[in-house]
Amino acid sequence: MFQRIVYEDWQLIFPIVALAVASLIFLAAAWRASHMKPDQAEQLARLPFDQE
Repeated sequence: MFQRIVYEDWQLIFPIVALAVASLIFLAAAWRASHMKPDQAEQLARLPFDQE
């Protein structure tokens, strides 16, 4: 009744590429956050509370 989904070899590239792109975006955001200057981090932390 239920059949397994049989992937062709070329179709396996899509999940791998999606995982690689998502990982690169996450790593870029983490690297940028870890190398942020302390005054810029403080300014961004106060951003939702600024009443300008």
